[in-house]
Amino acid sequence: MNIRKLSVRTKIPILLGLFSFCLFLILFLVSEFAFRHWQNPTGKSTIAFKMLGLYLSLIFAGCVSGLAYYLLGFIYKIFRHIASEIQHKDPSASEDRADEFTEETSIIRSIKLALFQAGNGTLGGIGSEDPNWVETKATSLLRLMPDIELKKIHGWDVSAYPSVVRHANSDYMRILKTKDGFVGILAGHLEAGITEASERLFVHGIISSFIDTQDTTAHVLTKIETALRNLNLTGLKLSLFGIGAEKDKLQFLHFMDMPVFQFSKQGIQVIEGSGDDSWHAMHDHVFSVADGIEVGDYLVWGSDRTLQEFGLTSFEIMEEFVDYLLDLNPNSSREMLLAIAKKMQGLGKERNLTNPLENLSIFVFRRTK
Repeated sequence: MNIRKLSVRTKIPILLGLFSFCLFLILFLVSEFAFRHWQNPTGKSTIAFKMLGLYLSLIFAGCVSGLAYYLLGFIYKIFRHIASEIQHKDPSASEDRADEFTEETSIIRSIKLALFQAGNGTLGGIGSEDPNWVETKATSLLRLMPDIELKKIHGWDVSAYPSVVRHANSDYMRILKTKDGFVGILAGHLEAGITEASERLFVHGIISSFIDTQDTTAHVLTKIETALRNLNLTGLKLSLFGIGAEKDKLQFLHFMDMPVFQFSKQGIQVIEGSGDDSWHAMHDHVFSVADGIEVGDYLVWGSDRTLQEFGLTSFEIMEEFVDYLLDLNPNSSREMLLAIAKKMQGLGKERNLTNPLENLSIFVFRRTK
């Protein structure tokens, strides 16, 4: 019988048994020798003999400790070897033993299977045990983006709500200062999800590349539109807009149900979009132009989730605000923003909404020069 072919579970007991047998045999022989040659019949050397037994016991304990130390080191090396095999740190060695079935390969395969099943069980249980898991992950993705920074733009007073990411369905809102004006974007989804949050993160990657741009508004708008067409965005509610040197002309792409509202002393004017309720990349998009923006006029963007949350149409919202804002006559974009938020909160209370401002996203621009 070849001892090398024996399993580890067989080798260790055999070696431990042989080692213990040898130690006990040596102890027995030494004791017999001491009894026959060193024992004093009168008992005067009893203490010396007991000390000899103590010394032999210490030697035996040291030998057993050494064996245990060796076995622990051997087991540690085995686990390190198994870990390296699982991590494929030595591919050539694994390939050489791929077709060889040994106890070692059986253990490695069992551990791999257990780890795989445990990983799948953990991933599968997250969604079922925590219903807010998707929302938490989506919020974490959106919080990778910095808060909104509103730079001073010559000739314009700008306000935005909210300025920070609050939940998984927060809209993406940014303002870029260009060479001759500004570019703005409002993007979001009606439903919250990890895919939707990732799409807004991709949009942020495009927008952030123009933070310190020295290009004109028209050039930046064209570049952003081209970059967006290269992304596979589904169901994205998007409004991309900008005003350049001609401050009375708004260039925009509007893929939302909620229109852009222009407030002036004469009343409210609705700036409609392209007719599509969400962004698509089937072809190039031509920017629409809205003119007649006078000094003191306000441009207001709101998210489509506002319509869904309050159960209103854009025409009904316009009816709610026209007399209210004309009577209020705000003097800044911030006053206009607070007035809109206060009105929406009142409408939410009428509809028994718990937190009516949670799904509200607003951009307010006021022309000052």
